[in-house]
Formats: sequence, structure tokens, C-alpha cells
Amino acid sequence: SAWNYPWYVGANVFLPALLTGNAVLYKPSEFATLTGLAIAELLHETGIPADVFQVLVGGGRVGAMLLDEPVDAVCFTGSHATGVKVAAAMAPRLVRAQLELGGKDPAYVCDDVDVDQVAAAVADGAFYNTGQSCCAVERVYVHERVWPRFVEAFVATVRGYVVGDPFDERTYIGPLARREAALAHQEAQVADAVARGARVLTGGRRVERPGFFFAPTVLVDVDHTMAVMREETFGPLIGLARAGSDDEAVALMNDTPYGLTAAVYTADRARAERVLARVNTGTAYWNCCDRVSPRLPWTGRGASGLGVTLSRDGIAAFVRPKAWHLRGAP
Repeated sequence: SAWNYPWYVGANVFLPALLTGNAVLYKPSEFATLTGLAIAELLHETGIPADVFQVLVGGGRVGAMLLDEPVDAVCFTGSHATGVKVAAAMAPRLVRAQLELGGKDPAYVCDDVDVDQVAAAVADGAFYNTGQSCCAVERVYVHERVWPRFVEAFVATVRGYVVGDPFDERTYIGPLARREAALAHQEAQVADAVARGARVLTGGRRVERPGFFFAPTVLVDVDHTMAVMREETFGPLIGLARAGSDDEAVALMNDTPYGLTAAVYTADRARAERVLARVNTGTAYWNCCDRVSPRLPWTGRGASGLGVTLSRDGIAAFVRPKAWHLRGAP
């Protein structure tokens, strides 16, 4: 399971698995080991037998060993690169693999919005949880008619975010969970973008304080030659680009191997539906982003994965149909 929402993401998988009669061998991320052990303790206290829900702790090597076990299905939440390895390991045995992988989730801001309100909402979608969400907004396209006002309002919002201790209620931007590796990744994306012509409007560097903090960063003059607009960022860094029309926005939103979520902000629901119907993602948002519902399926397309969690489909994923043809004695 993932480290960024270890309770929620894990429960989306192991709860329906248990409810449909399966035994679960649960490997939490090595960055959330204690949470995984706490989950097991609480489930056992409710009466679930210890041999029905077991926790296996460790890093990537332990996860690779798990794939060699005689299991009926493997459910993985994490990066696209690791997901491909999981799928390849299971393929020779035709073991079902459910893969909830990454995203490069776009948001498109139309020209009929309340600019200040939408700028604040989109910024929250990009920087919530310090950007460490698979469905966080990772690239923003803004209709050229509202571009100057949106950029100004967006940057003002981001500059107001407080970086600090997560236990301080004033804090909005906390540390990066993957520590030095995550910091280096943010720096590399900023450096690549700037080398290709992007401008940093705020942030763009580490925060000089103990811990693994990166300043909330906004880039403009970005394009799809830059890693920040093509590859997962998973941190407090966002690129803003202008779009001349809805058609251009759709083309830009679809210019990615990922297909997890997409958002459109507009006063016109019909316009949002027309745009979102043409975007190749598993989840579509109108005037919202970065959210899930237990009543709706959560699924990705392309490099964002295989299979489904949540909704009735997410429960049915853990049962296997069996057809019975029965005839009594004549």
C-alpha cells in the first residue's frame, strides 16, 4: 500500500477483500510501517483472525519476495515503474494484478470563472498534502482571456501558504515523506524547466530549516518538453500554461501517458461535460479536484493502472464468478 494515505488507500483494498471472504497478506510501504502494524492490531481486536489478515513489513526486496507466493491476486498502489514490474512478475502465472499507479492530473480553467475563487481552489488541489497525492493537480491550463488575473491570484495564494511543522495548525506545506530523494526530484524538475525557458514565480528551492522541506513553487512559460509537465512531480511544484480554446486545452490534457483524473473549472456544466468527455481519464471533476467517493469507481487508464477500487465495482473485484448449470433428475 502507499505511504501518502496509508490508512485510506490500504482500506480501499483490504476491507472489500476481507468482506468478500478473502485472506489478506498486507505489505505497507516501508515509509509507513508502524501504520501498517497498527492497522493489523486494530483489525485483530475486532475479531478478524490473525491468519486471515497478516502484515509483512520491509522494503522493495520483501515486496518482490511476496510476488513469488502462491497468491490469487496482487493489489499494488505506487509508482508506474514498480507497477510494471509487478505486472511482469505476475504475467507468466496469469495472476490477476490490480494496479493503482500514478497520474499527471490536469486542471483546465475556463474564461467564465470567478478568478480569485478558482485560483484558490486549484492551488489547494495542487498543494494539499504538500502535493503528495496521486490525484493532486500536477499541471494547470488557463484560458488566455483570464491568464494574467489567474496567475496573479494563484501566486498570491501560494505565497500565503505556511511551511512548517505538521503538528502546527498554521502549517499548510509540510515535509516530503521520501526525504532526500523527493527533494532531489523537485530540484531536478525545476532545473530542467528553467533550462528550457520556464520562469519561477515563487519558490523553486529547498527551505533552509531542519527536515525535508521544499518551498511551494509555481512555474510559467512551461511546455511539454519539460519534465514538470510530463512526469509525476509528487511535491509542492506546479506548472501553469495558457490555452487559447477548449480544443487546445483538451489536446494538452490528453498529451500524457497517464489517465487518472482531470478537472474543468467553468460556470457552464454543459461546457465542462463536453470537455471532460473528450479527456481520457478514469475520473472527471467539474469545479472540484483531488477527491474520491465510496460510491464511485476509482480507476486509471494507460500508465495510471489497471483494475478498480471503491464503489460496487471495487467490491466485485475481489470475487470470482462461477457458473452453475444444474438439472434435477428427469
